[in-house]
Amino acid sequence: MRLIPALLLTLALARAEPLAFPAPAANPDLAFPLSNGKLGTLVPGSTGNEFLPLLEAPKSAATDPAKPGADFTGKPLGEFRFEWLDSAGPVTDYRRHLDLATGIATTTFNRNTAGFTATTFVSRPDDLLVLHLRTDKPGFLSFRVRLTHGETKPAIEDRRILVLPQARCWVYPMESEVTPGDGEITVQGEGEALILVAATSDPEKVAQLPDRMKALGFGGKEHPDIQAIWTGLLERQKKSPAAPDFPAYLKELSKP
Repeated sequence: MRLIPALLLTLALARAEPLAFPAPAANPDLAFPLSNGKLGTLVPGSTGNEFLPLLEAPKSAATDPAKPGADFTGKPLGEFRFEWLDSAGPVTDYRRHLDLATGIATTTFNRNTAGFTATTFVSRPDDLLVLHLRTDKPGFLSFRVRLTHGETKPAIEDRRILVLPQARCWVYPMESEVTPGDGEITVQGEGEALILVAATSDPEKVAQLPDRMKALGFGGKEHPDIQAIWTGLLERQKKSPAAPDFPAYLKELSKP
């Protein structure tokens, strides 16, 4: 019977402790690096405007867990911009953390009596940047997304897809409709939403992106089952190779 606590302790020690910060990243050095070896980004965990660079074949030379995003570089493919709307109220109970074992970054905070959670990762099996948004008060989630590359603005397909030559962004709220604009898509009065971003400099792969999304349930006549897709993406990500510490995590995310 005494072996059980010892075994649990061993398993706990074998799992990497997450990196945790009590505030959004004030500069890129403090942002969380995410990558599947082919596509990478830096997640600052903002509660207002958030800028996530889309980087091809990213590498990191960081050594200090207190500056996880330092020296994280790659070939720029575009920029994913996310804006929390209705963000005038004060933020409380803020926390962001990066699970080194799964490569999942989570930001949580309260504002205007509602709690918000943003979960972000770069899926290795699906080759996508995944952003899942949720509030504990339905109707309180409102946001706007943009996809840019220099001065280039995206086209909009099927109201929900931002399209650049090297990238695509799918925006799917769980219940409400989207409002497309000039190179942007807005969602208001939601409770949960899923955003997927794909980027690559390979013209053939760019052309195949819409077909590849069909395997996840997108592109048909019916509205996709967003909850099922989100659950599947999350479960596959949790099966990714575990990292025992920060240096091992950086080594893993730089693998092609």
